Amino acid sequence: MSDTKQSQISGIDLLLILTVTLTWGMNYPIMKYVVMQFPPTTFRTMTFILGTLSIGLYAWYKGESLVVPKGERWLTFRLSIPNMVMWHLGLVYGLTLLNSGRTAIIGYTMPVWTLLASVIFFSEKLTPRALLAVACSITATLLLAWHELSHFAGQPLGLLYTFGAAIAWGIGNAMMKNSTLTISSVSLTFWSLLCGTFIFACFAIGLEMDRWRWPQWTEWLAIAYGGVVTFALSYVAWFQVARKLTPVASGLSIMLVPVVGVFGGALTLGEQIAREDIMALCFILMAMVLVLAPRKAK
Repeated sequence: MSDTKQSQISGIDLLLILTVTLTWGMNYPIMKYVVMQFPPTTFRTMTFILGTLSIGLYAWYKGESLVVPKGERWLTFRLSIPNMVMWHLGLVYGLTLLNSGRTAIIGYTMPVWTLLASVIFFSEKLTPRALLAVACSITATLLLAWHELSHFAGQPLGLLYTFGAAIAWGIGNAMMKNSTLTISSVSLTFWSLLCGTFIFACFAIGLEMDRWRWPQWTEWLAIAYGGVVTFALSYVAWFQVARKLTPVASGLSIMLVPVVGVFGGALTLGEQIAREDIMALCFILMAMVLVLAPRKAK
């Protein structure tokens, strides 16, 4: 894909990016609230089930086929593992140990891993603009994490979970862009969620069955948000964007998600906002401009 083409995005694409940014950003404090008192993989399994049902009903209502051609089934499964299973598995366990906003920060180091995976596995060419955008994102991540270093040092397992999730997502994002699929984003989301449902259900049965209980009404709201909004709505939007943009551009285009997570955590969970949070916002906006601004044709 040429540099000129990769930056030509429509108003609909920008709206999808905004939707994903807001809904995924607020998902962090919502998940943090739940996993501190409810079994994390059980919670995520329930959201997977609800998300799968929502996507299935939507496809049925629209008359859209969910059939995957035989030659694309293995690829669809492989894409679902890093993008859906490994990402969410590391995330929910990271949230049990780390601050919700800071978990979002670590999770959104993903463009770095996307860039490295694209270069290593798919011979992606590095451009000065892409490198500068990634540098801005890394700077923002370091700024946002500055006040949490002491907490991070005490939670190495939380760091391991969340960084592992970010690396998996980055690799999956690179795989997504360099894969050829004829199925729609709705179909891809449905089968990815269904795959996640079965795998997470196995974890929930094996690890948390003795902790199962009926969710409280606030937990039901969080499950509904996770299943319908975070999965059914936002994942369809995300796959639509991710399949059009370059791996680096698609990753960096939603770098405002951790900012929404930080401020959402402050509003809902009382987490403090530091001066570094505001500075990081400027760097993230700069990264987005570098990636999304149209380039002059040569």
